[in-house]
Amino acid sequence: MHRSMRFVPLGGIAALCLLIAVPAQATHPRPKAASPVRLSLVPSYNQCTAANRTHGPPLAFPSCNPPAQTSGQATVGTPDAFGGAANFTGYFRISVLVGTPGPPDDSDVYVRMDLTDVRCVPTGARCGAANAVGPADYSGEVGFKYGIRFTDHFNAVAPGGGTDPATMQDAAITLEPSAITCTGTASTSTGSTCAVLTSYNAIHPGLIKDSKRLNEEIDDLHVYDGGADGDANTTADNTVFLRPGVFIP
Repeated sequence: MHRSMRFVPLGGIAALCLLIAVPAQATHPRPKAASPVRLSLVPSYNQCTAANRTHGPPLAFPSCNPPAQTSGQATVGTPDAFGGAANFTGYFRISVLVGTPGPPDDSDVYVRMDLTDVRCVPTGARCGAANAVGPADYSGEVGFKYGIRFTDHFNAVAPGGGTDPATMQDAAITLEPSAITCTGTASTSTGSTCAVLTSYNAIHPGLIKDSKRLNEEIDDLHVYDGGADGDANTTADNTVFLRPGVFIP
């Protein structure tokens, strides 16, 4: 082995080293299944940058008092904050529909989001019907956005797709073309509801193909308000309302 390697041309050595460093793969590792993804949603707060407190041990890190929500328009009912009962629940769910191989492409990815008891920030511009206690119903829209990284068998040297395995440059899924309208409730103890059921192919027709072994990585989901104008499609004034998380009473 060692004698034969001595006679490999320099170019061959360079090529061999490249193959060892980055092994070529005819396909890509993927799970047996990965669906659904269900994420609980919690209010988003500004990052602490000018600390005036210290968190308790063992996480004795600097902290900021008072907490400040990132959304300037939407909030939730909470007795010890703006008032009203803590009725908010929200989740974001992604699930895969596996189609029958062969034309037509009938695979898809469904996206569902449900929010209950969404209220306006009292100093904001999107206040609807009043509630008996706490802020009024939120009258604007909401939208969502998250990063994606696709690795699949729908690539080629020339544009148009093909059968080559490859990882696409990072992109994002967003619902800006058809933002979610929040609807006020008749109840004076619960804020608006905001709900959507859509799919990748509904948002971007032709995005999901049959039998392409798509491995999708998901990153940095956030749900944003509609800004002062209430329109989630005009993104300049939108602020982050919710992020995935958990609540521990």
